[in-house]
Amino acid sequence: MAARIRISPRQLEAFRAFMEVGTVTGAAERLRLSQPAVSKILSGLEYSVGYPLFLREKRRLVPTREARLLQREVDRIFRGLDELDGFVRDIRALDQGELHMLSTPALGEVVLPDVMAAFLRRHRDVRVTFQVRHSEVIAQRVVDQQTDLGFSMVPFDHPSIHSEELFQVPAVCVLPAGHRLAACPVIRPEDLRGESFLSFARDARMRHLVDAVFEARQIDRVMRHEIYSSLEACSMAARGIGVAIVEPLTAMRMTQRGLVMRPFEPRIHYSFRVMRPRFRDPSRLAEAFLDAVRAWLQETARSGAIQGLVLPRGSGGAEP
Repeated sequence: MAARIRISPRQLEAFRAFMEVGTVTGAAERLRLSQPAVSKILSGLEYSVGYPLFLREKRRLVPTREARLLQREVDRIFRGLDELDGFVRDIRALDQGELHMLSTPALGEVVLPDVMAAFLRRHRDVRVTFQVRHSEVIAQRVVDQQTDLGFSMVPFDHPSIHSEELFQVPAVCVLPAGHRLAACPVIRPEDLRGESFLSFARDARMRHLVDAVFEARQIDRVMRHEIYSSLEACSMAARGIGVAIVEPLTAMRMTQRGLVMRPFEPRIHYSFRVMRPRFRDPSRLAEAFLDAVRAWLQETARSGAIQGLVLPRGSGGAEP
């Protein structure tokens, strides 16, 4: 096996400078070295490669054909180093990288796309993988350390998950336009006695919270239909199939489609959380995106755009 040729970065810098300016004096000025020092470095490069790179003519160095060939490769290497330098700077500025996220529909179809649009305008070369999935799927992906961020309304307690509450919002009642209760400023359980009611699945956490309110007051509803998410509930309510108690984020987007949204009392709070894998290397990009989500929520809480939105204590917004 041939012996490895050892060329130092300093030799390449001196060679490149000489080939660009054409004189040892000029190369020395560019590198802020003495002329003898540059001459010694170039002689060392010739020794390292094992063949002449320069002809000595009248105390001047004249590049050989081999030197011209070597110059092309050296230039390519330095262009690559310049690109690497830019790439490293982009990573530091969060302009490079991949971000993997999963979310339940309420955040994934309403809040996160707004945050993502602004975030990607600032970080244009970031690649995002974003999926809307069931809470159980999201939690399992986080447990398996397969995603950066998982947004859910269901609290999961697992040693492989770091979970943090982002905000709470009070549930609202959604009705079709023209409903007898559409003009009421607030909807209460007794107002919905005998109404066709759209319920979440029997194993859903919010189903139990809502049912408990009506059972405590012994108020009967007509419960023929079950839905998975607020999106289905709002779509069906807008078409007169029934009424529902849902989170307000989805309902706000549906009010232009024949849906009426009214506050519901007593208050039932939806809690939105973010989950991160505990044993996966922390992603600076994920933390930056999460900061953007928190900033969006703080601004929304200050503006009152989502009525009743409350943030955890110390987060800079309204508190429960």
